[in-house]
Amino acid sequence: MKTSNIVIFLIVIIVIAGIFGFAIWDMRNETGDLNANNVLNDTDSDVLILNETNTTANETNTVNQNGDLFNNIINGDNSGININSNNYKGEWFISQEEYNNAEQIDELMDRREDRLITDEEFENQLQTLKNDQVAELDVEEDYGNTIKFDFELTGPAPTQRVARLEDMVVELNNNIGTFTYIDNWGTSGNGTITLKDNQIELKLETTKVNQGTLWGVEGSYIFSYRIGD
Repeated sequence: MKTSNIVIFLIVIIVIAGIFGFAIWDMRNETGDLNANNVLNDTDSDVLILNETNTTANETNTVNQNGDLFNNIINGDNSGININSNNYKGEWFISQEEYNNAEQIDELMDRREDRLITDEEFENQLQTLKNDQVAELDVEEDYGNTIKFDFELTGPAPTQRVARLEDMVVELNNNIGTFTYIDNWGTSGNGTITLKDNQIELKLETTKVNQGTLWGVEGSYIFSYRIGD
């Protein structure tokens, strides 16, 4: 082969090699850009997922806070919010012991009236029981921040005189209500009712006594035992 032909052949080989080399270098650059874009897109997706997670966490925290507020109100930590007096509906007594004792005395009184026992037997059995006055508070219903109740104070047997307040409707402010009253003996007075945690406190103070009154509702009572609702 002539020398000129060899030179031309070598030049062609060099040009072809250059073209292939440039093509390979360009493909590598495009692949690198594509990978970089994929990394950016994946990062954006992670940021989006992170934002969604934070939103969900914030919503969960809000729900938990509302739940805690509800539980606080139910458990008595009301921070100035009125307790729903509907939670207090039922018949209240000072204690379960007083309620049980009152039931036994009532049963004993009924047996004597029905002549199932003699007066002597009645007196003997009455001595075994705690024969004291019995206070009963009957919370009938509520209207938002208003409570409706009856109160009855029964004296010791055998007379068992009864003084009562009926259909008392009292507006509550921070779970406390004040009112005036006239009992069934005609006695006038001022009262305060306070809703507490599983308790109701009732204070009654006489301001005017009707002539001929033999019994009255005056006193301070804390009711802790409830039956019914």
